[in-house]
Amino acid sequence: MVSGGSIRQTVDELERGAVVTDRSVFTDDEWKGLTEAPLRMTLALVTLGQHSPISVVKEAAASARATTHSTERGPADDLIREIAREAESREARHDVKAHLGQTPQEIVDHALADLAPAARALDKLSTDEAAEVRAWLMDIARAVAAAAKSTTPEEQDLITKIASVFGASAG
Repeated sequence: MVSGGSIRQTVDELERGAVVTDRSVFTDDEWKGLTEAPLRMTLALVTLGQHSPISVVKEAAASARATTHSTERGPADDLIREIAREAESREARHDVKAHLGQTPQEIVDHALADLAPAARALDKLSTDEAAEVRAWLMDIARAVAAAAKSTTPEEQDLITKIASVFGASAG
C-alpha cells in the first residue's frame, strides 16, 4: 500500500509537470532488455550454483517474488511495476536449444551480455529513477542467490559482475 507521503509526492510532481517515465521512452530492444533482465540474472545465478532440484525451485520462486514485489521507494515505482508485469507475462522458460553444448560459464557470460540493453536503457531515466531500478534489479539478484542455503563465493562474484553491468552497488 502506498503511504500518504508517496501519494502527496506524486500529486506534487504531476502538478509541477513532472514527466512520468513509462515504456514509451524506450526502444523495443531497451524495453525487452529491461523486462528480460530479471530472467537473465536468475538464469545466470541458477546456472552457476550447484543445486538440488529443490534449490532451483527456491531460487525461481525467490526471483518471481522479488520481481513482482512493489518497491514503493520513489519516482520509478510505476515504471518498475510496468516492467515487472511484462516480465511476469513472458515465458519463464528459455530456449534450451540455445544453451545446448555450452558450459555453465558460457551460459553465465551470455546472460551477463544480455543485460547490456537494460543497462543502456537506464541512461534514459532520471538519476533517481535509474537508482531505484538498479536497486530493484540488485534486490532480485541477491534474493535469488540467497534463496538456497546461502550465497556462495561464486554467486557473490556474479552479483558483483551484475552490479558492474548496471553501475550499482553489489552490497
